[in-house]
Amino acid sequence: MNLLSFGRSLPRDLRLLFFSLFLWTFGLGIYNYVWSLYLTQLNANPEQVGLVSSIGYFAAAISMIPGGILANKYDNRTLLIIGWTMSIPVPIIFYFARTWSDVIPGLIIFQLSAFNLPAMNAFIGALGDQKRMSKAFGAVYSSVPLGLVLSPAVGSLLLTWLSIRDLFWFTLVLWTVSTLILFPIKRQPPTEVDSKAPLLEFPRSRQELTILLFLFGVPAAISITSPSFLPLFFHDQLHLTDPQIQLLGTIQSLGSAVFAILLGRWVATRNPGSTLAKELLLVAGGTLGILLVGSPLLIVPMVFLLGGSRASSYVAYSLLSNMRHGKSRAGQFGFYLTFEQLGFLVGSFIGGFLYTSNHTSVLITTSFLFVLLAGLAGSRIRRVPAGSQATK
Repeated sequence: MNLLSFGRSLPRDLRLLFFSLFLWTFGLGIYNYVWSLYLTQLNANPEQVGLVSSIGYFAAAISMIPGGILANKYDNRTLLIIGWTMSIPVPIIFYFARTWSDVIPGLIIFQLSAFNLPAMNAFIGALGDQKRMSKAFGAVYSSVPLGLVLSPAVGSLLLTWLSIRDLFWFTLVLWTVSTLILFPIKRQPPTEVDSKAPLLEFPRSRQELTILLFLFGVPAAISITSPSFLPLFFHDQLHLTDPQIQLLGTIQSLGSAVFAILLGRWVATRNPGSTLAKELLLVAGGTLGILLVGSPLLIVPMVFLLGGSRASSYVAYSLLSNMRHGKSRAGQFGFYLTFEQLGFLVGSFIGGFLYTSNHTSVLITTSFLFVLLAGLAGSRIRRVPAGSQATK
């Protein structure tokens, strides 16, 4: 598949956002899959690895609702640029850290920069095809795993000469360039509906409550295992090296990119609930398969399947964007993204305790939760026509 050509099929401003996200996540992927190993080099134990991640996700969670309010009051382009710019000093803070607690200020800044996610979702919703919104969301967000497909391999190559600490300089350059790409984007000022919207827009239907629970449950299930504890499992149980773990990160990201695109296309023409359920069952099988096969070679397809876990969240947001007539462009997104980040927080915190007690428990728990989420999606999520008011 020519994944980059899929991004070129978008409108101009969404293409710029696509390539900016691609470079930004490329910079993240340079170090992301060995981040927890870097923390252990700074003398962190598994519980402290989970604590550091939870602190970061808490910072992201408290930024979502203010981010939604700002997106309803100010130009989306400006908010995107501010968020990207905030992340630029973070690699420098990580580089100069000498203990695991030294990374916390940088991680808080990093996660607070996510305040512009409501603006980004609203930006995509405003420019995407209203009849095929899942395709627009899937296309733009496919840049996230796509940026992580090659970057872990690059990071793996760099680690043959450099330390994990040195990787942060490459991240700094990529994040700076990705920020500059956003400047040609056209302004997207708030509409009258946006500016007069209430500060918070709570779920108004069973469908919206289901999506809220789904958006909390998916990241909670993911973060119990990945990204913090799966590298530790590979290192402790399979005795893989840092470069090898980075290469498995490439496989996981490739799965995420492929599923983000395919799931967006499938949901555009099929029942979204049953489609999401089938995809999540594949993810659950891949997660459990990592534990059962126990071979570095045989886990490759399992890691690929696990990579598809985030694709379901992108589809959920595309359904949400079509759900309410007269909605503000970001009022819903801020509220739902808060619960999504809280899911990451809870999962990371639980994962630290589970991994300390039993290394295999994180994979078993994640697989079980994905089966439950598949049942929720298959039984409760239905397609809602664009602009309609969901009541059931």
